[in-house]
Amino acid sequence: MDNSSLLHIRPGMPTSALAELLGTRWKEPDEQGHLTCLSKDVSVRLDSDRAAGYVIFACPMPKTVLVEGLRTGMAISDALANNPRLAVLPEAPEDACEGWATYGFITDDGMQVAANVNTRDNTVKSIRLENPNATYCEPASPIFDPTLTKAFDIALGPQRVLPKAGRGTEWAGGWTLGLPPGISAERWPLSSSNGHPLRHAFTLHLPSEYRTKGNELVALSLFVDDQQEELSSVKEIADYFSSPLSKSPPADSDLLPFWQHRQARHAQSHIMEDILGTQFCAIWLTQQEFDGELSLPPMPDSELLDDPPTWIEEDYASYFYECWLYTGKSDAVIPGAGIGGGSGETVALPLSAVIRADDPNVGRSPREWESECAINGYIEAFSERGEELNLSRWDSIAHLGGTMQPQQGYPEFGPYYLEFEEGFGGFNFGGGNAQLDLQQIKIDWACG
Repeated sequence: MDNSSLLHIRPGMPTSALAELLGTRWKEPDEQGHLTCLSKDVSVRLDSDRAAGYVIFACPMPKTVLVEGLRTGMAISDALANNPRLAVLPEAPEDACEGWATYGFITDDGMQVAANVNTRDNTVKSIRLENPNATYCEPASPIFDPTLTKAFDIALGPQRVLPKAGRGTEWAGGWTLGLPPGISAERWPLSSSNGHPLRHAFTLHLPSEYRTKGNELVALSLFVDDQQEELSSVKEIADYFSSPLSKSPPADSDLLPFWQHRQARHAQSHIMEDILGTQFCAIWLTQQEFDGELSLPPMPDSELLDDPPTWIEEDYASYFYECWLYTGKSDAVIPGAGIGGGSGETVALPLSAVIRADDPNVGRSPREWESECAINGYIEAFSERGEELNLSRWDSIAHLGGTMQPQQGYPEFGPYYLEFEEGFGGFNFGGGNAQLDLQQIKIDWACG
């Protein structure tokens, strides 16, 4: 989005005006009122009356544009000349860093203005406008579960052929890529956008501490819509998936496979969607299902379907743009091996979980803001205390619980979560990583 339009946002602006300004980009705020549909350099939080409580501009601003006499990139000497009321704030914020200073003043109508200045080059880096009387919707206190005492690091084994049935102990922790176990073709999740099967990313056999849906559901399979190539949405299919499910088959035979799919949906499946419209599906499995035979992806018989995604008919080397997305840390590749649609055999990377030692954040919900961390005792990896404890030392490709290391903001997740990198199932997160809340069954990711 063009940041120039966002520069018109001011405290007190109602939600209706913000929605009109953002147009199709508008998305409802999170539980705390933060707007997540803006440029990464512009931040807005709504107050309890659903009006803008504050706005922060950290984006480049044209020299012809001033916000209360200020613009980013301006020398502080020029800012002081433009506005004599601007002065160094006597009390620095709690999170102030060395090499930075905050200048501010109060406008005639009572709005607080603050400029964050880098003292190394004495230029304004960000501008904050806030209604000092705004009150905000605070979430419930961050969760701390003292009964959760273990976090687990998850490791990938080398790529190898995945047996269809009778898998040995090397596969007891699950696997990434390959085919899913114990899920019939009728229950394999389909994209509600284009009707093609979602790709199986991983099946993880969970330690008992993280079986949030009951100890009988021992594993979790995650499927994902295509992230390596762009597939067109089919309007007729998308409209059908968004309509109520009828008890009777549709008159249109081309919609019948999708009606049958919706009828046979796995009872423990959970559909999720990210901000880009990419679909994910998590399916909880019993031990019997986890031990079951591998399933091939379905091939719905419908004239509405466009060409299938590459992974169905080609091998991994043809599908993934980077080798490490399907070989893990190893460079060894099994030539011609893929996921099974057009391949004679499927390969996967076995998983194993190891208890993470000395993680002080086990059982604590990861949080970003100091006030929230103070409530449940969570320590951010890159806070002063976190650096003292070297909490950024863990570098496994995935882990359960403990210290979270998101690429950008912290999702509002509980202590029972899985954090994973792109190579944990061949994802495309723009160089970033993802988190999956195992209680809420919600997914979040951010690019690097």
